[in-house]
Amino acid sequence: MPRQVNTAELDEFCGLLFRALDRLGGDLLPLFLSERPTAYEKYPRLLLGHIRYHDNVEAGFEEWKSKVLRDASDRRKEEEFPELLALKAWLLEHRSLFEGRKDNLNHLKRSLYARAYEYLYPRRLLTGAYAEANRGNPDALEEDTIRANFRRVVEPHIAKLKEVYGEGERLEKIVTEAEAFLIANRQRYRWKLREMETATTTEEVVQD
Repeated sequence: MPRQVNTAELDEFCGLLFRALDRLGGDLLPLFLSERPTAYEKYPRLLLGHIRYHDNVEAGFEEWKSKVLRDASDRRKEEEFPELLALKAWLLEHRSLFEGRKDNLNHLKRSLYARAYEYLYPRRLLTGAYAEANRGNPDALEEDTIRANFRRVVEPHIAKLKEVYGEGERLEKIVTEAEAFLIANRQRYRWKLREMETATTTEEVVQD
């Protein structure tokens, strides 16, 4: 008889994992929801693979951490390093979920894309909506301007998210984290919007 997968604890683990990767920046998680599944799965899969290879949470985590720190944003990793320490502490406390538990590891491997997409969806919905609403206005991506205008600009999308997440602490956390992510990655959004503007202009010229 198969062992029971510990879904509640694995949900908690994924929340911590995705939060850490998102805050460390770089391309650890995708900037836009339209990116390929591999962009969601790459670094979470690496962690699971290292843990499974060693059958030891600490050894697997340390190898994975080195890779993540090399690929993280240089500007963000010093500030957000405590997120990795918090994730490691959780893993060590719950190591029995992973060591000798191929059932849990296999379940995570098969469900990573859906889990990562579910985590990122509301956050990227808001950041993408703000950036799109201000296309052609680079000043809107200044930190002070984001802080002043973010919630007002994305309010229609927040209203839709209320239907799914309610109006309590869970939704507030999503909005707060989305705003913080946009501030931390505002230069990346500038580049992406500039690329989109260039592509749109080129397409219009071709059509003419």
